[in-house]
Amino acid sequence: MTSPELWQKWSAARVWAAHHAPYLASALLSLHPVMITDAAADLRRFPTDQRWHVYVGAEELARQTVPEVGFWLIHQVTHLLREHARRYPGMSAPEEQRTWNLAADAEINDDLTARPPDATTPARLGLPDGCTAEQYWHALQETRDTPGDCGSGCDGLPRAWDHDLPGLSPTAARLTALDTARRIRERLNAQDDVPAGWLRWAGEVLEPAVSWRRHLSAKVRHGLAQAAGRVDYTYRRPSRRAAALPGVVLPSLRRPLPSVTVLIDTSGSITEAMLAQALAEVTGVLRAVGIGRRLLAVITCDARAYRPQNIGRVSDVRLDGGGGTDLRAGFAAALARRPPPDLIIALTDGRTPWPHRPPATRVIVALLDATGQAPEWAETVQVEGAS
Repeated sequence: MTSPELWQKWSAARVWAAHHAPYLASALLSLHPVMITDAAADLRRFPTDQRWHVYVGAEELARQTVPEVGFWLIHQVTHLLREHARRYPGMSAPEEQRTWNLAADAEINDDLTARPPDATTPARLGLPDGCTAEQYWHALQETRDTPGDCGSGCDGLPRAWDHDLPGLSPTAARLTALDTARRIRERLNAQDDVPAGWLRWAGEVLEPAVSWRRHLSAKVRHGLAQAAGRVDYTYRRPSRRAAALPGVVLPSLRRPLPSVTVLIDTSGSITEAMLAQALAEVTGVLRAVGIGRRLLAVITCDARAYRPQNIGRVSDVRLDGGGGTDLRAGFAAALARRPPPDLIIALTDGRTPWPHRPPATRVIVALLDATGQAPEWAETVQVEGAS
């Protein structure tokens, strides 16, 4: 049983990490700690797996300082965001694993400050800064340096301490990466303190900025503007004209913020890459115009509609489904909400039956497959590169 003091230290380390790299805050919060009691496990670096579990040993947590633990959390979340496990070029030979761990560490640590003494850097390996893990890998084929073990989150090969616990799905991980890349761009606009390696990574994640993104953004904003343009009278706030008519209570005009339902096709024909890309774009637009948790609902649908979700972050979405496709059930569920949404955004490959009559609500279809079909009564945006 881990003491409350150690968990407080863990929480303090995560706060330290978020303070030193604010653009990684949401990614750091996505890490799921798993306490390991195996004394033989190499947990000096708080290794991770591809489901975003971070493996914590009580002895290591007690031994290291808060800044040291915080550094390793930033280090490990960087392995995950940069998909080093997917990029691993070797086989299962231990020497190849160690070489890749060194190469990936060198890519990461030249951007990080407050490094512990045993952190691998390009300078320590006699190599230049600013290279990729693949470049360091080829330069390190003869090295005998032995790093600590960063876990299967670095190379994708299982470790003895890995647990088969629920964690981040590939879609949620991709959404977290997209959200982090946007935070980096926003941070750069506010102040120039983002390391060059993170800027390059964010550009690779977000670019190329193809036209469908601008098109989808424009469609969503236009739909919201039309919904918000509807006004009604209210007596909750007195009219500005009331002073001209003493003794008469005049209502004021109220311009309500529109509500939005995002309908996600989760049938078997939809790839996670499709959903991650389009959902991140839509939620980014909605958040930019102030549509938050209270006014945004997400409904997943295959042949039936699942329970509506109100989300705080895009990575919180549960993608229930995986069977056949019938978005008519999703539209029925969206329109059954009270009050019904002012705007429905459907993310689908278009291989579905559609309602025969247009809903009494504005509809935007983000079509994830060029061969799919959307109804004539909907505004359609073709999402390029999603299929």
